[in-house]
Amino acid sequence: MPRAWASTARQPPPVEGEKPVTVLVTGFGPFLEKFPRNSSWEIASTLPALIPSSPTNPTPIHIHVHHKPIRVAYSNVVDLVPHLLPPGSRQHPAPDIILHIGLAAGRTFYTLEQGSHGRGYGKIPDVDGEKFADEDAQARFPEEIFPPVLQTSFDTADALTRWRELLGYEDAGLEDGRGGAPDVRISPDAGNFMCGFIYYNSLAQYYEKKEDERPVAFLHVPDLSHSEEKLATGREVAVALIKALVESRRQVGVVDGSARLAKKQQGREVAGMDVNFI
Repeated sequence: MPRAWASTARQPPPVEGEKPVTVLVTGFGPFLEKFPRNSSWEIASTLPALIPSSPTNPTPIHIHVHHKPIRVAYSNVVDLVPHLLPPGSRQHPAPDIILHIGLAAGRTFYTLEQGSHGRGYGKIPDVDGEKFADEDAQARFPEEIFPPVLQTSFDTADALTRWRELLGYEDAGLEDGRGGAPDVRISPDAGNFMCGFIYYNSLAQYYEKKEDERPVAFLHVPDLSHSEEKLATGREVAVALIKALVESRRQVGVVDGSARLAKKQQGREVAGMDVNFI
């Protein structure tokens, strides 16, 4: 009788893994003599190109960093965003998630911003000395079409919990229980300068296409430019947030944050004070 070899045995079909997710990340260039090195770009430009799948993060993540820092100019953002994000993006594959990173030099902690205002950018001049008056905002984002405030469609509370767990919080629900982990929080408003401006532009890009799904997030980071150790921590924080956003999207999906916000609003919206360069 012919001998049966193990190599001829039927093999189980391969297990299909999670489909990779592509994340587009941006950071800002220098602004003011005090900040010639913008920590947002220092972090973004050194992120890994790939976060491989693991038992705790089953989705492979491809990180595509915009090839240069975003110039701190209103006109530049207005021109760039429509070509940076879908459907105008030339990136292939098109990004599934957008993460903007910006500097909040007045803070000592990291914040995931929930949303941004469409008005209130007429006070602080950009690197060209220009401002973006409410009249300009009305022309670009007419109130008949765009809400005064747009929020990300990520479940930010869920993302925060996952973010803190990845950073080693003993109790992800308590800020004072973080031990030696980086201080990460949620903030309701990205401010009334360039960070809030690019955030609203990106959220509006998705809102105009599909009102209830805006896979855009904004991370504010402190000024870390004088310490390589702190910059390394900043990269760790950003990578953890990217993992948290991807996993939250996979397990929880997206929520229409702006619709939820509209139900809670009372009175006229006022843009929050900017904290980038306090």
